[in-house]
Amino acid sequence: MPSEKTLFAMDINTLLAVEQLAKEKGKSPESVLLDFMESNTAKMAYDDATKLWWDGPASTAECYKEEVEK
Repeated sequence: MPSEKTLFAMDINTLLAVEQLAKEKGKSPESVLLDFMESNTAKMAYDDATKLWWDGPASTAECYKEEVEK
């Protein structure tokens, strides 16, 4: 299980990715967050083994956009 600091970093990464996606889509962050948290990208963002959160929010947002486009 990730440490508290790692979980905090994952949360911040997710928050910033969701804010970016909301701005791009012209939607509220709350609605984007609900969709995001049900995605495989969210699972990867909170899985320390994938290290997706290391790449930053822009990378997380891009990963989500790719997932949604499929």
